[in-house]
Amino acid sequence: MPTPLLEELRAFHRFLSEKVRASAADLSPEEALDEWRQQHPPADAPDEDAAAVREALDDMAKGDRGMPFDQFDREFLRAASS
Repeated sequence: MPTPLLEELRAFHRFLSEKVRASAADLSPEEALDEWRQQHPPADAPDEDAAAVREALDDMAKGDRGMPFDQFDREFLRAASS
C-alpha cells in the first residue's frame, strides 16, 4: 500500500506532466511548485491560519495595533534590497 507521501509525489508528477503536455514552457519550476501548493494546501493550513488570526486578535485586545502598512512596506522593501 503506497504511503501518503508517495501518493502525493505521484500526484505532483502527474501535475507536472500535464503542465509539460500543455506546453507551459514559460512556467518556471518555482512557479509550477507555487501553483501546485496553491491547489493542494496542507491539511493543517486552516488550523495554522486560524491560530494566527486568534493571536492577532489577542494582541489587538491587549492594545497592540501593529504597524502601519506604509511603515511595514518601507521596512520590507529595505530588507529585501539588502
